[in-house]
Amino acid sequence: MSTVIKTLLEFIDTAEKNRKYPKTTAAAKKAALRLFESELNDEERESLDTFKAHFDQIAQNVLNKNKSKMKLESLVTYRNRLSGLVSEYEKYGIDPVKMANWNRPVRKVSAQKRIEDENRQDEPTQEIEKYKEIDMSRFELPLRTGVKAIILVPSDITREEVGKIRKYVDFLESISGTSLTNKKG
Repeated sequence: MSTVIKTLLEFIDTAEKNRKYPKTTAAAKKAALRLFESELNDEERESLDTFKAHFDQIAQNVLNKNKSKMKLESLVTYRNRLSGLVSEYEKYGIDPVKMANWNRPVRKVSAQKRIEDENRQDEPTQEIEKYKEIDMSRFELPLRTGVKAIILVPSDITREEVGKIRKYVDFLESISGTSLTNKKG
């Protein structure tokens, strides 16, 4: 195991033992560290300064490698966790006195916040439900295991609207990383 990864894992364990990180926070920070570890080169594995200097590039590599497996929001969360971990390590991990005086604020999540979050998860379904009132055709296209595209189009779709959809599909192809023309040739 590399020096940087080992040092940060030890810091997480110490922070958890000293009740600076709850168990869930420690586990989340370790998961972020594991996700980024595979993208580190030898210099970044051995030097925290090099790791910090290349952090944005490493994060971009992690994003590109995992964008088909994970949501962008999740990848950004992992990036932020790791960035916060490095900052906290530099602030509290090097000096035991600072670690002892570290008063991490306790986050309180209200019951109202949980209810709002649960309601927000239902919103996409409600959006789709309101389109059922209009005469729409619905297509579900399986893309790969566990992933599908849902397409709702008006039953009386016009050529102009088809052109808009075609432009969007072309845009998706341009950002997908692998072009359809490369697969054909």
